[in-house]
Amino acid sequence: MKILLSAFAFRPNSGSEIGVGWRWAVELAKANHQVVVLTDITRKADAESELAIRPIANLMVECYRPGWLRNVPLNSTTAQVLYSAWQYSLLPFAKALHKQHQFDLIIHVTYGVFRHPSFLGFVGPQFVFGPVGGGEDAPWALKQSLPRKEKFKEILRSGLNAVAPYNPFLYLALSRASLILTKTSDTKLALPKQFHCKTEVFAEIGIDAKSHQAVPQPRNCTQPLEVLFAGRLLGWKGVHLALRAVATVVKSGGLIRLTIVGSGPLLDWLKALTNTLGISEQVRWIGHIPQSELFFLYGQMHCFLFPSLHDSSGNVVLEALSFGIPVICLDIGGPATLVNSACASIVSTKNGNEVDVIAGMASALNRLLKDEPFRQRQAAAAIEQALAMTWASRVDGALALAKLARVP
Repeated sequence: MKILLSAFAFRPNSGSEIGVGWRWAVELAKANHQVVVLTDITRKADAESELAIRPIANLMVECYRPGWLRNVPLNSTTAQVLYSAWQYSLLPFAKALHKQHQFDLIIHVTYGVFRHPSFLGFVGPQFVFGPVGGGEDAPWALKQSLPRKEKFKEILRSGLNAVAPYNPFLYLALSRASLILTKTSDTKLALPKQFHCKTEVFAEIGIDAKSHQAVPQPRNCTQPLEVLFAGRLLGWKGVHLALRAVATVVKSGGLIRLTIVGSGPLLDWLKALTNTLGISEQVRWIGHIPQSELFFLYGQMHCFLFPSLHDSSGNVVLEALSFGIPVICLDIGGPATLVNSACASIVSTKNGNEVDVIAGMASALNRLLKDEPFRQRQAAAAIEQALAMTWASRVDGALALAKLARVP
């Protein structure tokens, strides 16, 4: 099958969303499909460099950028504007590619946010929109202690989600999709109701089944419980809740250390919170590191703490599971869909307040700290859970759903 893969976020050997675009392309090509990736011009050098070293049969990369934006750098400040301009001007270029290659299927995979329409359904072949997320959210009470600027961002996001179903361009784009894939049921519910009948909930991330041999290591009772958080230091990542949970354990006499991997605008605020809580000695700060270094760090950890408020996926959660690390997460968003009670402690947000959620995370940490046989059972279950979600299974599952959705 000839497939056009729309992946604005696209980079070899990376984590998060830029890695998702690359892995879908690779897995589709490995499955003997002829794949053309349509991405931004800024991804060209990385893709060409990787393919020059490790060529992949059946994989071709085409780069596009509107001429009037050709010299604008892609960064966290410009990304949304550039992507919108890219998406709204892409159709003629995509039609020219279709005329050249005669695609059987088009898949839009990144950026994976439901609010941003893709118009590739007008190219001609069957069009799959997604998997997309963005409809996830948390009770407002869990955001009360965030800085004012972060609260404003959350209000703005909630407002954009509320009005998105009334966007005529989104409605038009969704109407041209034969299949819509959403990362969570929350995002499915955020779509206009008339499109629910052709929407399936389907996670877009996976792991390499043979990339490493994870063997859960026992923890000596004299060692601190090594806890890891990995992600951007943004308000909605929930690090402020993680720090308070660790502080609760420390105050009860628990031997624990939290390692925080990542960077972001809240770094100074979070460090100040750490000092206020009196746990500076129990928190280790590591900035952004390459994925290979993060993989090495996973092997030293006993627990992965990830209280994100509205992640639609959670690549780091699946990575942690694959290394045999029990997870503690909230019962909202994508992370909760990647785990089960055998491999994770899923903390309830039902009462919607920080005190109960922090107490729930602290309780989960204390159990892992005091009950090593229980932690070992969760570690073994974590590996089993991860192996059920390989990258190949993601691509195969999406293509199977597309086949079922195909209009005769």
